[in-house]
Amino acid sequence: MADLNRALASADHADAFVSLLCAAHAGCLRAQTLVGWAYQTGRGVAVDYHQASDWYRKAAGRGDSCAIANLGLMSLLGQGAPPDDIEAYVWLQSAVGLGHTGLQPVLAWLERRIGGAAGTPSPAPPVSAPIPSARPCNRPVCDPSRCEAV
Repeated sequence: MADLNRALASADHADAFVSLLCAAHAGCLRAQTLVGWAYQTGRGVAVDYHQASDWYRKAAGRGDSCAIANLGLMSLLGQGAPPDDIEAYVWLQSAVGLGHTGLQPVLAWLERRIGGAAGTPSPAPPVSAPIPSARPCNRPVCDPSRCEAV
């Protein structure tokens, strides 16, 4: 199954999405995260936060740290559901623990916000774009066991 590699090599976002979707349905962890990212950002497909969340949850359930980070950002920004600081905090804390140290300022801001420091809301930290984590496999055929190790 070369769908993931074909998607990552494609210059056409719509064609890349079709290949990513095939790889994701076949169980490729990296493709599942990237399908979520495509739905969240509208890359090759219409923006659909519910689909993005569904795909991120599949990948997060299998331990993908980028999917976990993006679920936290979606919860914080209210993409697909009303903003939820507690849910965002849980996801982002997990992502930071898995190495996404760039999210530490957001996590610290959420801690102050949830704690209600002096009743004054803290200004929101800058939140970057979703974390795509698009590294191609080194093999001509992408199999789920290889993707999990990437």
